[in-house]
Amino acid sequence: MTPAIKEKIEHLRNTIRYHDRRYYVENNPEITDYEYDKLIKELEHLEKLHPEYTTPDSPTKRVGEEPLTQFPTVEHRIPMLSIDNTYSDAELREFDQRIKRMAGIDAGRDIEYVVELKIDGVAITLWYEDGLFARGATRGDGFKGDDVTANLKTIRQISLKLEPAHKKYKIPRVLEIRGEIYLPNKEFQRLNEEKEEAGEPQFANPRNAAAGSLKLLDPRITARRRLHIFAYAVGFYEGVQLKTHMGCLELIKEFGLPVNPNIRLCKNIGDVIRYCDEWDKRRGELDYMVDGMVVKINTLALHEQLGATSKSPRWVISYKFHPEQAVTKIEEIVVQIGKTGTLTPVANLTPVLLAGTTVSRATLHNFDEVSKKDIRVGDHVIVQKAGEIIPQVVYVLKEKRIGTEKPFVAPTFCPQCKEKVSRDNEEVYLRCHNPLCIAQAKRRIQYFAIRDAMDIEGLGPALIEQLVDKGFVKDYSDIYYLKYEDLVTLERMGEKSSQNLIHAIEESKHRDLDRLICALGIMNVGSHTAEVLAERFDTLDKLASATQEELEGIYEIGPVVAKSTVEFFQNKHTQVIIKKLKAGGVNTSKLVTQILAKNLKVSGKTFVVTGTLQKYSRKEAETLIKSLGGRILSSVSKKTDYLVVGEDPGSKLDKAKELNVHVLDENDFKEMISCK
Repeated sequence: MTPAIKEKIEHLRNTIRYHDRRYYVENNPEITDYEYDKLIKELEHLEKLHPEYTTPDSPTKRVGEEPLTQFPTVEHRIPMLSIDNTYSDAELREFDQRIKRMAGIDAGRDIEYVVELKIDGVAITLWYEDGLFARGATRGDGFKGDDVTANLKTIRQISLKLEPAHKKYKIPRVLEIRGEIYLPNKEFQRLNEEKEEAGEPQFANPRNAAAGSLKLLDPRITARRRLHIFAYAVGFYEGVQLKTHMGCLELIKEFGLPVNPNIRLCKNIGDVIRYCDEWDKRRGELDYMVDGMVVKINTLALHEQLGATSKSPRWVISYKFHPEQAVTKIEEIVVQIGKTGTLTPVANLTPVLLAGTTVSRATLHNFDEVSKKDIRVGDHVIVQKAGEIIPQVVYVLKEKRIGTEKPFVAPTFCPQCKEKVSRDNEEVYLRCHNPLCIAQAKRRIQYFAIRDAMDIEGLGPALIEQLVDKGFVKDYSDIYYLKYEDLVTLERMGEKSSQNLIHAIEESKHRDLDRLICALGIMNVGSHTAEVLAERFDTLDKLASATQEELEGIYEIGPVVAKSTVEFFQNKHTQVIIKKLKAGGVNTSKLVTQILAKNLKVSGKTFVVTGTLQKYSRKEAETLIKSLGGRILSSVSKKTDYLVVGEDPGSKLDKAKELNVHVLDENDFKEMISCK
């Protein structure tokens, strides 16, 4: 019996590793998320019953159960040196000539180069011994870095066990793989939306978010950040022969780690320059940030011959793209109050065209940043999009000052409720702690009504402003006591729109528990965490009475979320609101949802959803597809059967047309899912 169990456990591990590779590396999944989760749960169950067969490379060991206390230091066997930068074609040609002089190569001969996108992320090293992932570390100072093994294990693109795909290579005794950890733009936007939902300051750019996620002491939180990796080099190795950099990349791909697909082998520096210029124009097509190109000599023997300076290898150089910037003027600085009381300074700008869009507002992050950069009302400033996504002020053009500019002083009182504001512990952020602050109430009500929460159509920011200002609503529980007579008297609220809103409010009473938990606005609890909590506690009362210890025992729930959840439900103001929600008829239990029969047109097909749909949120559309037997992909490929498009679909629509993927608008999609 025992050998059979051991064999079954190993078979499950190999099956899961295979599907990890298909999904996370090859972007070509073969099974649904539900089927994958069943495999993981079965393996977890068997390992719990037979702990003697547990191994550190098991797919169930990606996320540790306990936070770390600190990061040990790791010394790099081969230093992770920085790369010299260039900013022009002429400097690239000068690099080529310098290499030839140093290597004794005739100036007229060509050198083969490998050109790669320079991912704007965090450099790391992965150390494998006999094929097993032993440790991973950050670059640090180039000679020593932090051991972030526990956090790197949460990234499913990183193999815990090297397994050649086609048996072309034997497993080396030691193999060090180097790569760049990054956060895709869509994940960066998701994280910032969750930050905003939780009333926390947003990340400045994807690189900062990736770096911060790697340095979290709780791997469970890192796991929720959905970090990605592109491997780009082999460092130290024993037991394998390598002659070219392209050969190194082939080895890495063979062992199941992702290598960026936009790599080109160039026969000379002219080809290098043309490829760099091509991507300078195309970088906006990518779902991740790049800040240039990396140019490497292909032949490893030349790497050895050329060596390195104390700072940089001589055989590689980066070609940096110039960020798109614009000059504008700060018309005023306003303070935005989040739903949990966080005060954020925001600059209102003279509108200016930047990276294809008109920018009129820019985050100033926090008041320390305003002071550090000496940003004043009336200043002319340079703005750029952080990671080409969020507009931010880079620096002030102080030479343009004429003496009328006004310094901005951080508030000591909330601009809305006039209560004193303060910093929490070591935070740089000011916060208003008044639970009755009207500005917070407006933001909480807005959030309560959004599509991913209670989805109350017609209850937008302008109407909420009126409802709160006129005293009809003080908190979101009051929504369920609104009357038609209250609404019809308001500006831009006629009979029809008032009736529609009353109907939408009534419909929202029947949302499932996870939607309500999300809508409550608990600090650090977004839509995903709400789903986790609703799965564990099937009523709001059970969640409200849970202890911090109980909450921390749930997979994916760390001490920060547990603490803020307990504090939220212990608050007397919260308890009053929940009583009013119940009395107003709002569902506070997990609904037993009927599993839909598989739709013959959807079942077994792969879908990508992009753009803004009118009837569904993207998440709702994807959940519906899964419930009908379909599979969801994150990007368009030859394996995609359908692309569902809403407004502003972006580059995915172009890709679908290029690959002849069938495109569905929202009406086509609704018709498809209604058919059996």
